[in-house]
Amino acid sequence: MKPIDIKYSYIKGYSVAPYNFISLPKEAIARYKHPNELPAHNNFTNRDNRPLLSGTIEYTLEAMAPIIISSGIKDNEKDAYFFTNLNGEYAIPGNTIRGVVRTNTQILGCSNIIKSDEKGDYAESEIQDSRFLFRDIAGNGSLAKKYKEILNIDRVKRISRNLKAGYIVNENNQYYIQESEKLNDIRNYFRVDELYLRQILDKGIIRDVKFMYKPELSIYEEEIKELNKKIHGRNLRVSDKEKEEATNKKKAILNEWKNNKGKDRYRPYIVEVSFNLDSKNAKIIKIGVKGKYIKTGFLLSGGFIDGKLAHYLVPDPLPSMGKIPIKEEDIKDYKDDLVLTKKMTKSETIIHGNEFFNLPSKGEIKPIFFIHTDRLHFGFTPNLRMFYSKTVLDGVPSTYKDVKGISYTDAIFGFTNMKYKNNNGFINHSYKSRVSFEDAVAQDEATVDNDSTMKMILAEPKATSYNLYLKQDDVDKNSLKIYEGDFHIRGIKQYWLKDYIERPKIEENQNDNMTFTIHPLKEGTRFSGKIHFNNLEEDELGLFLWALKLEDNCYQNIGLAKPYGFGRVKIKDIKLKIEDLDKKYSSFSFDYFKSEDISKYIDLYKEKLSKTYLNGKPVYEEESIKELIFIKSKVIAEKDADKYRYMRFKPNEFRYRNVLPTILKYEELQKNPNIKKQDCNNNLKHKSHDNQKSYINQKQKSQHNYKNRKQDSFASNIMTDAFKSAENRKRKKK
Repeated sequence: MKPIDIKYSYIKGYSVAPYNFISLPKEAIARYKHPNELPAHNNFTNRDNRPLLSGTIEYTLEAMAPIIISSGIKDNEKDAYFFTNLNGEYAIPGNTIRGVVRTNTQILGCSNIIKSDEKGDYAESEIQDSRFLFRDIAGNGSLAKKYKEILNIDRVKRISRNLKAGYIVNENNQYYIQESEKLNDIRNYFRVDELYLRQILDKGIIRDVKFMYKPELSIYEEEIKELNKKIHGRNLRVSDKEKEEATNKKKAILNEWKNNKGKDRYRPYIVEVSFNLDSKNAKIIKIGVKGKYIKTGFLLSGGFIDGKLAHYLVPDPLPSMGKIPIKEEDIKDYKDDLVLTKKMTKSETIIHGNEFFNLPSKGEIKPIFFIHTDRLHFGFTPNLRMFYSKTVLDGVPSTYKDVKGISYTDAIFGFTNMKYKNNNGFINHSYKSRVSFEDAVAQDEATVDNDSTMKMILAEPKATSYNLYLKQDDVDKNSLKIYEGDFHIRGIKQYWLKDYIERPKIEENQNDNMTFTIHPLKEGTRFSGKIHFNNLEEDELGLFLWALKLEDNCYQNIGLAKPYGFGRVKIKDIKLKIEDLDKKYSSFSFDYFKSEDISKYIDLYKEKLSKTYLNGKPVYEEESIKELIFIKSKVIAEKDADKYRYMRFKPNEFRYRNVLPTILKYEELQKNPNIKKQDCNNNLKHKSHDNQKSYINQKQKSQHNYKNRKQDSFASNIMTDAFKSAENRKRKKK
């Protein structure tokens, strides 16, 4: 199948994505109250002496699009080939099929996938209880408001009252922060402009410093100073137009002399130095090698940002200030953030070029910036990524995550380390799965699809995009829910099905570490699979079969590259065979299976679900089930590709933090484009048409100014100037 290049258009008023979310049920269903009620594996009847069901399910899986199931992409590999079994045959591992069916079982069975232990922790949860880090300097939405609140900006001195510098120390893998010596009455670190830095550096230290710009930039020093006066509003008679012209001119000068090529190109760095200080003016006047001057410390600068000119000098720590311990969970969350931002692998190996952001090894110290108020925030640049106070699972209702008992999913697929209380405390329970999956082996001769063999980006969706991943009651970006206060996650992610293959947009300067090439099999490839089940109740078998088949018009999607249309499959020709126990044990016949109609058991489960757990409500009226069936039955046509894709950074479609509509509201929106953006979600408050029109005009007016910005980029070279610029833009729009 030949891939297509999407024709992008400007999406008004809402976000788009190749995925959406199945809502969590209001209440989770417990099929069994206690492990003692579960069917025994070695008995043919249940606790009430009714017969249990054992047998096999055979099926055909047909790829309706190119499909790639890889055995995994290792850090040093650049190609993903289709999995082969021990016989060298193309096959879909049983665990892959198991994962698809299990997820469907969780949704169709209203199962609780979050489990707490006796301490109230959620170590066994299937939704990772992450604590994200965030940064929003130049924005003016709810997240930027929180960011500014933590920094506590002094608007006269234009610095953060809370931000400090110091050193992070690794003592036997226990981390501490030691505050640095305060050498002036403003802060305990120095910001040094690169143009001034070149003037005060000794020749002996220059080779260890990484410069963001070429030496020729010094010719423009006075001009840049004059432009800064206009940009940062020091002259009140400067018009908005003049500020914009000054900003563009400064940007052009800096871009011309960027040091971004060759072996001496700029990279984040840290170097130990000595320095002399003009204490009267709180100004550094000389920097040289360690031991040459009176004071010592570290000179550093982090990642490059357009417009940045700042380097930082952190003086030596002050022993009398003591040590601030860093919690183990904060270290874990920091490392998770390095993985999320592609600076570290999941095996905790720092990716080349990102050593600046790595934590110190045993016995090592590194300069660090931090805020220590109601909680500790830390990072290696002044533009900290702050820790949210709440974790993902704080956004899950207690009626779902704290339900006691054993769900349909756990009962069928098994579980480990489930703790139940008795008179003597807690007892640890485990239960073996009652289903097993064979590999689904390719029929006939499967061939690689050369047309859709292509380079992909090794990326994962980011749950930090709160406007996409959290339920929102209001589309106003100043009121959006973040991972603070009262918030709720959207649910279980599922990808839209597509009848086309999309070619991912890969930038020319994309890091090679982030790309790999897939070699999928052609659409039309068919696989034969088999599942064994043992001692299931009738309703459990019905749910399991429904999770495998779904509805007649439904498809599944499996494997890599699902966001781009790969992996859409149809499971069909399902043959159910159940053991005839009388025949099995009363004769010498090996043919003791009887064929059964799968719809009989599926209907039985639906009836039980409705009557026993939904108070008589039809199963298709349950929101999560309705959403699953819809997203698995709708196949997106190529003409609609622009509405089911990842949003772009160039131009920056994330800037306005538009909300992603729910699955069913999204469909409404596509059928009726005139629906107001406020109606995109079930609970959104209505705004006036004038607000919408104003919003669109602002977007069109500002879009060209932001086409080169990335989601985490900054508007100016220091954070206080960034805040001021953001406020100016905000007032201008009013």
